[in-house]
Amino acid sequence: VQLWHDVNRYDAHGNECKLREMTGIVCSQLCVQNLDSCPESLQPDCPAGQSFCADGQCHDECTDEIQALNPCHCSRSGSKLPHQAADLVPCMSSPNVTIHEFHPWKPENDIRSACGDAIGIVDQSATVGVWGKTWIGGDIDAVWAECPAAPSPNYKYDESYWIATYAVNGALALLVAIWSAYKFFAERSVRSWSAGHKLVNGGNKGASNALIAPEKASSFTEKDTKAGAATSVADTAGGGVRLWGYRNNFLGTICVWGIGTVTILWICFLGVWTADYYGSLPGKRYGVAYSLAYESSFLELATFLILWAIAFIILIALFVLKPHLRNYFRIQTLPSKGQFICIERTLHEIKMLIDESTWIQKQVNRLTDALVVLLSRDREFTTCPVSRTTQGRQYFTYQCTRYVYDTELQQYSPFEFELGTSNRALLAHGEGLTSEEASFRLELVGSNFIEVKVPGILAAFAREFMSFFYIYQFIFLWAFYFYAYYQVGVVDTGVILLSAGIKVVMRMQSERRLKRMAEQFEEVNVLRDGQWSRISTVDLVPGDVIELETGAH
Repeated sequence: VQLWHDVNRYDAHGNECKLREMTGIVCSQLCVQNLDSCPESLQPDCPAGQSFCADGQCHDECTDEIQALNPCHCSRSGSKLPHQAADLVPCMSSPNVTIHEFHPWKPENDIRSACGDAIGIVDQSATVGVWGKTWIGGDIDAVWAECPAAPSPNYKYDESYWIATYAVNGALALLVAIWSAYKFFAERSVRSWSAGHKLVNGGNKGASNALIAPEKASSFTEKDTKAGAATSVADTAGGGVRLWGYRNNFLGTICVWGIGTVTILWICFLGVWTADYYGSLPGKRYGVAYSLAYESSFLELATFLILWAIAFIILIALFVLKPHLRNYFRIQTLPSKGQFICIERTLHEIKMLIDESTWIQKQVNRLTDALVVLLSRDREFTTCPVSRTTQGRQYFTYQCTRYVYDTELQQYSPFEFELGTSNRALLAHGEGLTSEEASFRLELVGSNFIEVKVPGILAAFAREFMSFFYIYQFIFLWAFYFYAYYQVGVVDTGVILLSAGIKVVMRMQSERRLKRMAEQFEEVNVLRDGQWSRISTVDLVPGDVIELETGAH
């Protein structure tokens, strides 16, 4: 049937369909203001001892409950009941009818005509109206109770669960708005300084985009600068590096915890609606399906889909913004003043056979590159805490290298001690170091030890489940749980958890093996202050003279 034709009126060739016979059609209730106005065939005729009640049936007693079932009120009461229908009462029910030539594209006229003929109404167009359209008055003394469809149930949006939703999400939105305004004003000095200073090279080797602090301070001593040469972060990290300083703030920390809490509450909210779908909510709602949606399956499904989409957007947004989220809720400051240093490093992708790509592949690559830049996936963001040495110097550790704040260069720099490249230059250090010099060098370069951190089991699972694959799986599993396919959801969840568990265990085993291989140390003889002493290899620094022993690592 063509969509622009009436239903069942024309065939595929545009020819009008033949009319067919319909049997057993139920007539609408005929309603009057006075039972004497009912056609003779529909006059009430109750057995002795019974009365004709407002529900159109005979009963021993017309109770209030029975009277409230008046079909002429079309399930409406109070202010929703039209005043024209308030005094209507039903006649006896009309018999079912047969229509020999039924017009399915407009059945109302056929049904009224057949029902009127069956009960003896001669000219019903002049004497019988339709409920809600033509009421009793003048020549019209009866109406067909063709009740309009009852309005679909809907929320008043003052239900307790919606009020709680408004309150929680509104409070978080207000908190984030206050933080954004506070952050904007708190960072105005950093923005004004950045606008008036260009990013400069961080050392003598190559170009750096390290952010240089403008303040002047006491520099290392002449002896210090002779002992080692400072290079920039970009020199050691491979170029394309910028540093950003951040400080914690109480209000920002509350915002982070608030976002995490509200995300968990959204997931729990989905669980509440899923339980309501099965009628499993505790208390008086137990055993009643769709109780939160006024027992309407359509309203419940529509509500769940909206909540499900919002939860999906929240999780995807958190995944995309994960590299920036925590630092957004810190106050940006100069690197020299920060409690944390964020290292932004450009990632360089190597594409093979790029010149042999087709036009479609080139367009796909161009779209992919634009999306990567939009989502900041072309850069790596690493946030490192700032610590202080025993002498009060600021430093952070990035990629196993200690970067100490150099007040002369006004930037964080790793120190390299030149020991010489010839035998003569190396022999010049044969007397070893003094304890003071060794302590100074240890402060600049850090311990001679590579620490490999292996997370605990809970942290390992959290790290595993924060990938996009599990977010995608998790959000679509809710659809199975909700829409009567919970068995499939349970099986899929079990498979995902088993797979994640195997991956976590294997990764932790590999990390522990790497930890055992990397974290090696022992006691060695070192020449300090002109005397041999026994110290740990962790405390060795460039320039130390050591004694090699048989079997030493």
